[in-house]
Amino acid sequence: MAFAGVSLVGTDGMLSPSTASPIDAGAGSGYHLLAVEGYSRNRDALPNGEHVRCRTFLVGGHRWYLKYYPNGYDSSCAGYISVSLALEEADGGYAPAARPVKAQVAFSFIDQTRLQVTAKIRGTRIKDFSLNPEHCYAEAVRRDILERSKHLKDDSFTIRCDVLVFAEEGARRATFTAALPPDMQSHFSDLLLTEEGADVMFEVGGGGDKFPAHQCMLAARSDVFKALLVGDKNNRPSAPGTVVKIDDIQAKVFSGLLAFIYTDAFPDWHMGSLEKDRAAEGETESGEDGREVSDEYVMWLLHLFEAADRYELPRLKSICEEMLVSRYIRVTTVADIVVVAEKIGSGWMKEVCLEFIRAHTSLHAVFSVDGFEQMIRECTPSGLKELISKFAA
Repeated sequence: MAFAGVSLVGTDGMLSPSTASPIDAGAGSGYHLLAVEGYSRNRDALPNGEHVRCRTFLVGGHRWYLKYYPNGYDSSCAGYISVSLALEEADGGYAPAARPVKAQVAFSFIDQTRLQVTAKIRGTRIKDFSLNPEHCYAEAVRRDILERSKHLKDDSFTIRCDVLVFAEEGARRATFTAALPPDMQSHFSDLLLTEEGADVMFEVGGGGDKFPAHQCMLAARSDVFKALLVGDKNNRPSAPGTVVKIDDIQAKVFSGLLAFIYTDAFPDWHMGSLEKDRAAEGETESGEDGREVSDEYVMWLLHLFEAADRYELPRLKSICEEMLVSRYIRVTTVADIVVVAEKIGSGWMKEVCLEFIRAHTSLHAVFSVDGFEQMIRECTPSGLKELISKFAA
């Protein structure tokens, strides 16, 4: 899906002027973001039935906009926030379109990534906007549920609207004169999420978490999985429906590992869920990119780094290493990072950690006895000696 702009509703219940101009997705499909700041204040500012008209955006050669109702579309949904997608004619009117305009539409909160894949959107009903320009209407969520959910953070939330427009018959030839953008990644992601054709089941950790997967995909991406599932000429491959138990890896880590194997993209949606969980407890710090990053996320990243090393995924390992070194070495994480760096043999990561320790002599008072004992158990004698010498510097 191509990005088709963002509309920002402020605390006064008005659309921010900086988001007033239209954005063209330049494609037959796209998504628009509705960001609401100061939800409790604009909820009180607009009564039931009144809405904020969002910015115009262009998808599939047509102009669209969202309407946001903080207190519901009408009296029948007064306990909800409501969002509708409307088709805007070129003259800005609201009359039905002269030509057929059909589209599939899906609404989700920005952190509900599983609802934003192509397979999920294509599973929605086709809407004919030529009959009703405001055909697609959604009761997004009950207000009391939203106010207790992780979607509402700092009195703000963001809704994503995905639109997939069907080309008119007369425009079909022109539509296919240009090459379509690559979509292999989305297809493989859909394959993982829908579980269609899965022929192996992984039981991970002690919590009974199960992950269906495809042996051929794992074997193609990892020699370790290839040896485990496919074998060699002297060993028979695993039969369809094989159950593989993995006890020494967390479910969240294995989920991220699978996501990378199928998409070749870093599984950053895990960061979103962990950020919000820890932010509710007030245990986060700000990263270099301005987002709040919890120590729990750093530990997840470290475990993913170890899993990438174990299953011989050098690209994922390199991404994890770069992120840890450039963003997440700090007082509360450096001990864990240096231990993993020593265990895996990442000289670069270890050296950066030791330089950090050398520059922060106050770390003597920060590290706990348990932290030192962990280093003694897991670091080599030479590594521990090097660490102690840096403390004494």
